[in-house]
Amino acid sequence: MGAIPGFILILLGFGFLIFIHELGHFLAARWAGIRADGFAIGMGPCLLSYRRGVGLTVGSADAKVMRAHGKRPIEMSDAEMSQHGLGETEYSLRALPLGGYVRMLGQEDGYPSAVSADARSFGKAPVFRRGVVILAGIAANIALAIVLFLVAFLVGVRFPAATIGGIAPGSPAAEAKSLDAGTPDGLRPGDKVVAIDGDATETFLDIRLAAAMAKPDTVLDMTIEREGASKRFSVLPRRNADIGLLAIGVDPARSSTITDVRSSRAEVEDLIAADSPELTAAGVGPGWTAISVDGAPVGSLSDLERAAALSEGRPLTVRWRSPMTKDAPAREVETILPPRPDFQLMVVPARTPAAAPANGSSAATNAETPTFGLVGFAPLVRIGSLSESSVNRKTLMPGDIILRIGSQLGPRADEIRGKLQSSRGSSVPALIERDGEEIALEIRTNADGIAGIMMAPAVDIPRLATTVTEVVAPAADGGDPGTRATPAAALKALPLGTVESVNGTPVADFRALRAELVRLARNHAGDDPLSVRIAMRDPSPDASPVEMPIEIGATDLATLRSLGFTFPVNIGIFDPNFTLLTANGNPAKAVAMGFRQTLKMIEQVFLTLDRVGRGSVGVDQLQGPVGILHTGTKVADEGFMYMVFFLALISVNLAVVNALPIPIADGGLFMFLMYEKIRGRPPSIAFQNAAAMAGIALVAGIFLLTFYNDIVRLFA
Repeated sequence: MGAIPGFILILLGFGFLIFIHELGHFLAARWAGIRADGFAIGMGPCLLSYRRGVGLTVGSADAKVMRAHGKRPIEMSDAEMSQHGLGETEYSLRALPLGGYVRMLGQEDGYPSAVSADARSFGKAPVFRRGVVILAGIAANIALAIVLFLVAFLVGVRFPAATIGGIAPGSPAAEAKSLDAGTPDGLRPGDKVVAIDGDATETFLDIRLAAAMAKPDTVLDMTIEREGASKRFSVLPRRNADIGLLAIGVDPARSSTITDVRSSRAEVEDLIAADSPELTAAGVGPGWTAISVDGAPVGSLSDLERAAALSEGRPLTVRWRSPMTKDAPAREVETILPPRPDFQLMVVPARTPAAAPANGSSAATNAETPTFGLVGFAPLVRIGSLSESSVNRKTLMPGDIILRIGSQLGPRADEIRGKLQSSRGSSVPALIERDGEEIALEIRTNADGIAGIMMAPAVDIPRLATTVTEVVAPAADGGDPGTRATPAAALKALPLGTVESVNGTPVADFRALRAELVRLARNHAGDDPLSVRIAMRDPSPDASPVEMPIEIGATDLATLRSLGFTFPVNIGIFDPNFTLLTANGNPAKAVAMGFRQTLKMIEQVFLTLDRVGRGSVGVDQLQGPVGILHTGTKVADEGFMYMVFFLALISVNLAVVNALPIPIADGGLFMFLMYEKIRGRPPSIAFQNAAAMAGIALVAGIFLLTFYNDIVRLFA
C-alpha cells in the first residue's frame, strides 16, 4: 500500500508524456489545416469526453451526436458541423492510461484505407505539412525531455559517484590490463573513472552503461585517476548471468550511511540482522550513519574498512547516529562489532559432467568458479538473507545452514550455485539445519536459475563442506593457467566432518582453524613447506579423530600470511558516495546539460537496440509499460527530482521508439511520405494494409514479450 502514491505519480507522469506527444501531433495538424476529429489520452473504452456543442459527457460525446443527428461528427462536413454548433474535436479520457492518439480525418494508423476526399483531410495536405504533423509528436517528446532535464539539473540530481568501491574476485576489473609502463594490472578500490573510450564519465551509472553497451568481445579503454595520477587500463566486459548483461564486476564506493529506501527497507533490515545482530539489538537500521570507529571520525565506508583491516581481529567500537525526523531528534548509540576474518579465494577448475565427483555431486560445471576457504578446507554455507522477490521466502530463513543439496552432502558455495543454475525454473531437494534441528525442504529457482538467497560462510561451527582438492594455478611464464592440488586434498576429508585440532591445539570452529593456520604460517620462516598435523573426525557418530600431516607450500603460505579482517556489515546496504549533477542555478548551463543528456539518451536507446541484435543484451532485459511503471514507482521513492529525471528518460525512449521505421509508428508513416515525395504517389493501399498488419503483429509481439518480462520480474 505504501507504493500507491508513487505509482499514481508515475502513472500520471506517464500519461503526461503521452499527452505531450499527442499534443504535438494535434497542434501541428491544426497548423496544417487538417481536421482533427479526436484527441484521446489513454486507450480502450471512453470514460469522459468533451466536444463543443455537446459539453462534458460520461462516455463518448459522439454517441450523443449520432443519436441527435444520425451521423458521427467525422462523417459530417465543416458546414454541417457549424450548422449543428459542433466543435470539430472530441477530447476524451480513456480507461487504459498507457497510450493515446489523435484521430485526423482521412488518417488512421492501423487502417490505411480510411482515406477521405475532404479538402481538410490528411491525404489532401501537402507532403511537407503531413511530414511536420507526423514528426511533431517525436519533436514534442524530445523538447519535453530537454525541459525535464533542464529542471532536474537546475535543482540538482544525486547519482552514485564514478568511483570504484568493490571489485569482484576474478572479474574483468580485477584482470584489467594496464596500458602504462610500471603500473600493475587490475583496477583498485578508490580508482576514479574519468573516461571510457574517450567519453567522460560523470556517474557510476556511466560505468555500468558503458560495459552493458559494449560490443561483444571488445575491450574498453578506461582512464582512471589514482592517487592524483592519470592511468589507462583495457577491460574486457563479460556477461553477468545474474543481471543478463555485460559487466566488469565493480561496485560503487560507499558512504557510512545505511540506505533508507522504502522498497528495500525490509531487505536491508534482514541483511543487518543476518550479518550483525549487535546492530539490530542496538536499534541501528536504515538511515543510520556511522560517525566514529574507536574514537576516530568516519567519513565513508572506507574508514570503517581500514579500521577493520588494522584491527588484527580486535572488536571495533562504532558509534552510530540515527536520522532526524519530525517526530524525534537524532540520537546516538555505541556498538561493539567483531571484525569479519578474510578467507582464501580458491578458484575451482572447470569440469564437465563426465568428470563429476564420485560422491554424487550434480553441481558439475563447465566454468571456473570461486569459493572461500583455507588451503582446500571449505566452510558450510549459511543463508545470510533472502531478496524481497526471492521464491524461497516462505521456506528458507536467514541463519539456515545447508547440509545437503540434491544428493551432495556438505555442499560448498560454488557447488550450490552450480546446482541451482542447472535447475532453472524448478526446485532442488535440500537438507538444512535450523536452531539445531535438521529440516528437509526444497530450494526453488526462477527461470534464470536464481534462488534469491545471499550465501555466507558458516565459520562459527566445526563441520566442514566438501574439500577443494584442486585449484586453478597461474602459469609461471604467463601462459594458460594450470591446476595444483590443495594441501587439504591429502586428507581426503569427508563432507560434514570436523577438524578437531591443529598440531595438537584444539580448534572449535572454522574461524579458530583459520586463526591457528595463520599463526603457524606467520611464525614459519621462509618459503619452505610447512608441515602441519591435522586431527580430523568423520561425520559418523562413533568416529574417533584421526591425525594426518599436510604440507603447506609457498603459495598457500603467502596467502595465509596476508589474510586480514574486514568490516562485518554487508557493504551493499550502505549508500554510495554521491555526486550532484547540477547547473548550480545557471539556466544557460542547465539548457546545455539538458541537450547533452537528451542526445546521450537517444544514443543509448539506439545502442540498446543494436546490442539486442548482437546478442550482448538479452531480450529478457526489455521492459514494457508495466515494467516501466514498476520501475518508476521505485524511482519515486528516491525523491521528486529522480522522478523528473526518470520521466525525461522515458520521454526520450518514446521519441526514439516512435521514430523507428515500423509501419504503424511515426517513423514508418514518415517513410511512406518520403516514398510519395520521390515517386509522386503514395504506396498502394494494398501495400499499406499489408505493412500495417505486419506492423501491428510486430508491435503486438513486442508488447507480449515485454509484458511477459515485466510479469516475470514482478512475480518470479
